Amino acid sequence: MKGFGIMPEKETYINVPVSDELLRIQRDIGIALCSSSNLLTSLERLLETTLNIGIIDCGGIYFVDEDTGEIYLVMQKNLSEEFIRRNSHYGADSHQHEILERGLVFYGMCSDFMDNVPDDSFTNGFRGCGIIPISYGGKVIGSLNVASHSHYALPSEIQDSLEAIAVQIGGFIARIRSEMKLEKRQKDLQTLFESIEDLFFVVDLAGNILDANKKTLDRLGYTLEEFRRLSPPELHSEKDRSEVMKAIKVVLFDPHASFSIPMLTKNGFSIPVEVKVSPGKWDGKDAYFCICRDISDREHAEYLLKKEKDKLQNYLDIVGVIIFAVDRDQNVISINQKGCKMFGRPEFDIIGRKWYDLGFSEEFSEQGRKAFPKLMDGDTNVMEYSESSIVTGTGDEWIIAWHTVVLGDDEGGIKGLLCSGEDVTEFRNTEAALKSSEEKYRVVFNGSLDGITIHERENYRMLDINDRGCEMSGYSREEVMGRTAEDIKQGKALYSLEQTTWLIDHASEYGFANAEWQARKKSGDLFWTDVMARSAIIGGKERIIITIHDITERKDAEKALMEVEMMRKKEIHHRIKNNLQIICSLLDLCCMEFDDAAVVQAFMDSQTRVMSMSLIHEELYQSKDMERINFADYIQKLSAELISSYSVDKDIELELNVEDIFLSMDTAIPLGIIINELITNSLKHAFKERSGKIYIDLHHGNENKFILIVTDNGIGFPEGIDYKKCTSLGLQLLNTLVDQIGGSITMDCTAGTAFTIMFDEKGRI
Repeated sequence: MKGFGIMPEKETYINVPVSDELLRIQRDIGIALCSSSNLLTSLERLLETTLNIGIIDCGGIYFVDEDTGEIYLVMQKNLSEEFIRRNSHYGADSHQHEILERGLVFYGMCSDFMDNVPDDSFTNGFRGCGIIPISYGGKVIGSLNVASHSHYALPSEIQDSLEAIAVQIGGFIARIRSEMKLEKRQKDLQTLFESIEDLFFVVDLAGNILDANKKTLDRLGYTLEEFRRLSPPELHSEKDRSEVMKAIKVVLFDPHASFSIPMLTKNGFSIPVEVKVSPGKWDGKDAYFCICRDISDREHAEYLLKKEKDKLQNYLDIVGVIIFAVDRDQNVISINQKGCKMFGRPEFDIIGRKWYDLGFSEEFSEQGRKAFPKLMDGDTNVMEYSESSIVTGTGDEWIIAWHTVVLGDDEGGIKGLLCSGEDVTEFRNTEAALKSSEEKYRVVFNGSLDGITIHERENYRMLDINDRGCEMSGYSREEVMGRTAEDIKQGKALYSLEQTTWLIDHASEYGFANAEWQARKKSGDLFWTDVMARSAIIGGKERIIITIHDITERKDAEKALMEVEMMRKKEIHHRIKNNLQIICSLLDLCCMEFDDAAVVQAFMDSQTRVMSMSLIHEELYQSKDMERINFADYIQKLSAELISSYSVDKDIELELNVEDIFLSMDTAIPLGIIINELITNSLKHAFKERSGKIYIDLHHGNENKFILIVTDNGIGFPEGIDYKKCTSLGLQLLNTLVDQIGGSITMDCTAGTAFTIMFDEKGRI
């Protein structure tokens, strides 16, 4: 605490008659409050009026947060920036909050109240101050704080004025807050209305469509203006309209009727729906709420329902408040019309009765009779918020929230109580319904056969996980709840951080995401999952719902089938290779039966062609890929075999420049025979008992093409012979196979002989 300072020898203050001053203040305050509907503007004018009272030269208005109990400055006049910085907010556990919570007025030295005084010329000049609580409904909702730089004590007439101000503005502040809350609730209800997944529209008592949610307009294909021009029967086909008229008559007698009649979209498509009609209020007028659930795919609808937590609520009627007063003998001395209506009695039948005979529950009446003497003795601590049920004379039962304030007399005594009661029956019933809905949601959520998790969009934090999700992951609910991206990064999740962020980001951007990934359990074991994510609005905020389906058994079965298929293909290629080798052996045996060199050569040529095909199947058999072979390896083996067979008495050099290119069987077999024919032709005709060189080049060309070049430095192709029209079996076979692979062939005899073949392979990898 700071020092009290030095009291001046004399303080002067010009007195004004108390009654006149209070009347003036009340008038000025009334003008300030009525001059603007804006809370801050009215508070500013109110504070300006307060500072015109005598010796007060600075001050502020503080509000008490209804939820946290914290105190914060909302309006000030003539306070220094340093003072505002240090004293604009007090916590619920602060010394200032403790003083204010008592509801007692404080007058004294500034240093007796402030424990965070800035060291500046403005604050060092503080002398006297006043802390006046602002109350409403028996509860402190704020305070009016004032101070003087000229006087150490505030005169009693100024104190009376300040307290009059505090009393007068309590109801104003409470009213503005209530209006702000009502506006927020209306916005929330509108948001809820638009987020309802069912078709939802409103019809007045004359049958005019007033409004519809976005789901209705999107599903039926109308704009809101087009939809409003329709009548309810026009939403159905002509053959169903007689049923519609019967249903409308039923609704008139049973306002909670439900029925099933297909609806028509704008383009004439029929949608089977289940319709429920409920009465309510829309813009303050009687109306019917029509809720239509698409039942064309009931199983899909039930699946979506598991993910929805937002529930439809009916609009609540804005009702008045019961107000009645009782004297010290607990007799009712006045009551308003709302009270008469709620108690179900006329005014003359209530005035003079004991308050506890009006229809309160026995327990509440007994508690009230015991507390009443304490209230009359000034013990305001027993005036707590309470709820009770009342039963009217007609047998109706209502739940009422009660607030009680003491009525004082002119001598400062207590002459009775003023009681206000608000009907919270609908609110309490809604609470029970929400609790029941939450319980049902939890049963469905935990009953799913798939794992389900719910995440925040912003930081990927996990908000919920069902029992199946815990079972699949090996983590308990407590271990994973609240996990953020950093936890996922450390490996404490089914999926990696990259996978999780992609899934959530993709679902947020496009509404849906799906992938098949291996997941890692807490134990480290891996298993296959089909994971789906979708964006949904839950509690007014975007959430990402992830569904995890275990597909390990399916993946294992697929893997087993693939292995069986691979073994089958290997066996086929192996048998084909063996059969072709048998054919080669048979051809070799056959050629031994003939002495004619031309016949023997024909058998050898056929043998090399079969060998080229056999090598293809051998490569496929030895490869992991049963559909394609690395053609570079194949060319090397084939050319080596051919040179070994044909160049026994020649020194032939082979040069290869072949890229790693993978080709399918449909391309590889004819291309292998083509290379066989070109190399064989060079070995047989190009060198004529002399050494030489064969060059083979295979590479990628432009536009997904491949280029094969086979060149020799031999004597060259005979002049006058057209290689495309030659009757030679080898050249005829060459041209036929080039056409078969969709290629083109050119020949260059500038130096030796060079064949260039260009083709494509659409299925290459």
